[in-house]
Amino acid sequence: MFTLEIDGRAIAVTDATPEAEARELLESLADEMIELESEGKQVWDGESPLKVRPATEEEIEAFDEAEMDEEPDEDDEPVVMFLVPIDGLDEDDEDED
Repeated sequence: MFTLEIDGRAIAVTDATPEAEARELLESLADEMIELESEGKQVWDGESPLKVRPATEEEIEAFDEAEMDEEPDEDDEPVVMFLVPIDGLDEDDEDED
């Protein structure tokens, strides 16, 4: 597993392998990350380097324990999970409480 890190902050983790595929997948999210906010701050400023590195044990554990909206496909498509809260993504869940 591999993690996307920006300015020393782990942003997302993926189960894509090999590393080249993980890097391509995570870096393909760059345009979206400029638009996303986490706790009122832009996830990526469009200038800071995007670093892809092997995931830590804690990041792998968070990925494994995450409740996925869908069951994994038999196609084994790689999954990306954000490690930071993304503003606005859980609004529907909060409304149900």
